[in-house]
Amino acid sequence: MKRPAVWIGFSYLLGLLMASVVQFRIFLCTGIVLFAGIVILWNRTVWKYLLCSTLSCLIACCSYWHHEEIMNREIVKQERYAGQEVVFTGEVTELSRYQNSYTGYILTGHFEEDPESDGIRIHLFCEDQNADYGDQMTISGIPERIRGSYGFDSEAYYRGKNIFLEFNFLTEILSVEKFKNSEKSGIQRIFRNLVYSIYHWRTDMTERLQFQMGEETGGFLTGMLFGDKSGMDRHMKKALYRTGIGHLLAVSGLHLDFLAACLEFLLKKCRAGRKLTFLIIGSTCGLFAICVGGTVSVKRACVMILLSQSAKLFYREPDTLNSLGIAVLFLGLENPFVIWNAGFWLSCAGAYGIGVVANYMTKPEKRDYTIKHKIFKNIFKNIVSFCWVFLVILPVSVFYFDEISLISPLSNLLLVPICMLMLCLGAVAVCFGCEGFLADLCCSGADMLGGIILKISDFLSGLPWTHVSLHSEILKFLILAGTVFVILVQMIIRDRKFTNFFVTLELVTTCVFVSVENFMQTQELKIAILGEETNCVIVVRNQTEAILFDMSGHVSNAEMAAAYLEETGTEQIREIYCNKPGEKILRSYRESLSEPSDGYYLRKELTSGIDSESELTSGLPDYDILDAQEILFHGALLKIQENRLEIIYQNNLFLCTNEKTNFADLDKNPDILTIYGKSDSIQPDCGILIIPDENEFYSMQKDAYTYIGRNALEITIAEDGRCNVRELYDNS
Repeated sequence: MKRPAVWIGFSYLLGLLMASVVQFRIFLCTGIVLFAGIVILWNRTVWKYLLCSTLSCLIACCSYWHHEEIMNREIVKQERYAGQEVVFTGEVTELSRYQNSYTGYILTGHFEEDPESDGIRIHLFCEDQNADYGDQMTISGIPERIRGSYGFDSEAYYRGKNIFLEFNFLTEILSVEKFKNSEKSGIQRIFRNLVYSIYHWRTDMTERLQFQMGEETGGFLTGMLFGDKSGMDRHMKKALYRTGIGHLLAVSGLHLDFLAACLEFLLKKCRAGRKLTFLIIGSTCGLFAICVGGTVSVKRACVMILLSQSAKLFYREPDTLNSLGIAVLFLGLENPFVIWNAGFWLSCAGAYGIGVVANYMTKPEKRDYTIKHKIFKNIFKNIVSFCWVFLVILPVSVFYFDEISLISPLSNLLLVPICMLMLCLGAVAVCFGCEGFLADLCCSGADMLGGIILKISDFLSGLPWTHVSLHSEILKFLILAGTVFVILVQMIIRDRKFTNFFVTLELVTTCVFVSVENFMQTQELKIAILGEETNCVIVVRNQTEAILFDMSGHVSNAEMAAAYLEETGTEQIREIYCNKPGEKILRSYRESLSEPSDGYYLRKELTSGIDSESELTSGLPDYDILDAQEILFHGALLKIQENRLEIIYQNNLFLCTNEKTNFADLDKNPDILTIYGKSDSIQPDCGILIIPDENEFYSMQKDAYTYIGRNALEITIAEDGRCNVRELYDNS
């Protein structure tokens, strides 16, 4: 039986996917068994493979359902604390510091009201308490269930970490007890001391690197070394991802492969034996995995590297596909919910693309005389390899991300070697504790290389043809259907050159479609209503630029608007209007968005709480708004008033207001109406969309409008006046 790990590992992954989608468990298990039986009767020579695959698939289904039952019991157990004043004591197991002096802590502990509730994990978001890994924190507040929102599905993210409750920044910090390394009791305590010591060392090295280097380049280097992106602003990360080298910030298998290759080279020079080589590389990779937080991609790379080194230990040839199957099986057994992790799919797709697809598609033919020079032949091979890796990762990117980089193959070929050199210099500086002449020299070199990379990335990300937004459902369909078509072509014809031709045809067709669709949307006005509960921010855009209207004034509105603009690929922000300004709100817009071309406009009577001499407001244009100001925006007339925005476009009247509006005072009944804010008479949540019947007099009766209970809506008004509504995020 060839490659048993492939049949077992990928069948286990398939079982997890089916168990997560199909609700009827008995029918699913019966269907799997019947399908395997039919295939065996049709071709009895594959009974060994089908037997292993069927058992693996059934075990995966049972494992997923078992963990799902445990999770549901945990949710029920923790839900009784939601909305109640409680005291929680826990140990800091994870933390993330942000540039706005806030920190997110993950605490593992128990509620004081129930000492037996030990092991509960909660998320705390508060001002930085200078707490570190292993510290004991006692807090008092009202926890709430974690809910996803547009821009970031926090519910799914924290569910994978077995976290269902969160405390907000209003939580009272009762005490913070520092962790002591000297307190040891047993193997578990010793291991925990080791882990926290590594975390402390990582924090120390991160601070030293960012102090030695520039703010931007230091944050970039620590992101590549340790996966700590807290020192990078949103614009820098966006530029790197749009250039196609953002995967370097994920501390993926590329880092571990590079580390293992360097160690193997040095150990060969030292004439170390196979056993010693395996021990040193394995232990170093394990410590590195702990240092970067044990991400899914690093775990996958660790397993594959250990399998590759163990194969050499027993004089075997390592097989990438077999190793990947074992890694998938290991990660699925550890956590069945890993199938909802974007990092898992990107890591596995990248490993499959590099180790299997690219390796096969670039294998030279027996009579390959097209490129004779070795250097140009290697360059051509690398370009083709990067293209195939890009195509393999593309379906995963379509499913999880809002935009993709079109120059990823070329930028990886040119910029990744420079990044690896920068990474080497940073690693040498860290080995010397970031102190001394040699460490300073390495930091200076890394700073220079980082500046070059960031400048190139910033320039390329500003070009419109280097990246494309994936907000179009038809575009997603074309990409996924094209990928399936290429797979079928290769399976049926089995000719690499013919397959490469169809890949080129698919890419050209997709690019042409994107250009045509962008041209057709130039006369469409899109209105996005974003927010949570009483908060509301409106984005009015027309393909090339946008205007923002912050109706309620909240720091989360800037993140919502930034997520929407990034999803739709809108680059230019003309103006930002803040109805209820404040320094925190202005700071959030400056951190999340690029500077508007015309500037910020604030309500004059509401700016008394802002210090006009502060750095936040200095240099802003005159920020007063009349009670009724009118703006022309791509053929639309926008009327701005307090708590109200009217848009007239193609004879359609759109109105967004809160529940306090007296609708009897309107000169014309709106064709489209959105109401934000809480109201007992209408609906307790925002995101109410009302489209009155043109043949019926407008009223506030429930049967006179269409209701969509979502906070994230996009309304499209076409050139002919037709209106279309779509939900940007389903948080049901």
